[in-house]
Amino acid sequence: MSKRDYYEVLGLERGASDSEIKRAYRNLARKYHPDINSAPDAEATFKEVSEAYDVLSDPQRRAGYDRFGHAGMGGQGFGGGGGFDGFGFGGGGLGDIFEAFFGGARDPFQGQRAGGRSRAERGADLRMDLKISFRDAIFGADREVELQHLAVCESCNGEGKEAGTEMVSCPTCRGSGQIQQHQRTAFGTFTHVTTCPKCNGQGRYPEKPCQTCKGQGRVNKKKTLKVPIPPGADTGVRLCLNGQGDAGGRGGPPGDLYLVLHVEPDPEGIFERRDHDIYTEVSIGYAQAALGDKIDVPTLEGSTRFEIPAGTQPGTVFKLKNKGVPYLNAAATRGDLYFKINVAVPTDVNQEQRQLLQSLYELERGDGSSQTASQGFSFTEGGGLAEEATTASSASKKKGGFFDILKETWKSHHHGKDK
Repeated sequence: MSKRDYYEVLGLERGASDSEIKRAYRNLARKYHPDINSAPDAEATFKEVSEAYDVLSDPQRRAGYDRFGHAGMGGQGFGGGGGFDGFGFGGGGLGDIFEAFFGGARDPFQGQRAGGRSRAERGADLRMDLKISFRDAIFGADREVELQHLAVCESCNGEGKEAGTEMVSCPTCRGSGQIQQHQRTAFGTFTHVTTCPKCNGQGRYPEKPCQTCKGQGRVNKKKTLKVPIPPGADTGVRLCLNGQGDAGGRGGPPGDLYLVLHVEPDPEGIFERRDHDIYTEVSIGYAQAALGDKIDVPTLEGSTRFEIPAGTQPGTVFKLKNKGVPYLNAAATRGDLYFKINVAVPTDVNQEQRQLLQSLYELERGDGSSQTASQGFSFTEGGGLAEEATTASSASKKKGGFFDILKETWKSHHHGKDK
């Protein structure tokens, strides 16, 4: 009886990755394991799946199979490597069976490492929240931060022992660095492997622990770092400082430090930031709004001159291009600045101003002196002007609308003063 294609057995294409092969094997192993599946052909299918995984999980054997098929296996059946291969687990497959059924449980037959020493551990990553000012976030700045972290003990250089002393084998785990715990289940007895609490998985501990770090190899230490804040930073931006976290254990690399930025509002209350744009307000007089004028507009770099047209209404918004916030990591590109016009109404006027306003008021009503037009004006709900009369004298026609009346009133007032 011819053997099925190994890729077909696992339900994979020939170009499947190692992770896809492993995932397919785990799913099928759970499905067809004889202790779970009581179907007559479950055991045979499980062995077939294990054989396929045994070949395809080994790069050299997979290359031979891809080139020559089953003939390239040299007549080997299940594994061909001895040990547990005859039971359909293949080379290293038993560990995957344990992982498939128990997640983190390790293969007890691979529990001890050479020399009984655990691998180096990477240091923990640290997080710090950092408040920065409104302008530092926009233009960038260098800030100093102080933090507490685990550093390599300088007294023992991270070894955890006093100078001139040795490391001794741990009697608790007998130098393996691991403790085995046996568990009975419906599928049989399984062994869970945990790190030895006596030696912290190293398999040995200092004969005489370092007095500074108490044998840990690391100590709490305070340090100060200079952090560059990039232009255009905003609340929520996370800066990563590589290698500035906790020191690693057993000679491992250090972790990283993550700084989460929180931008404070403008302390003067002039500007409001919205992403890359800046918003502000400018107050002008009603005469400036009616006649037009050149005004000073505050920007992030200082005030700039801007000419507003005659008849500018309250609430009008103007834009200054490229006066906003620089884009993060692209400082040459900036947002815009928007400013809204507020028309300030005086609360206290002198006699001269009162006379001028009274003349303007009479002109608007159309019932003033002989120079007063018979055509009056009033403000609409939208802030503009509406005509109140349909009959106009030649004088009113000459003067035109409200702003012409205002200009004429302004001129006649100053002409009267010059006389």
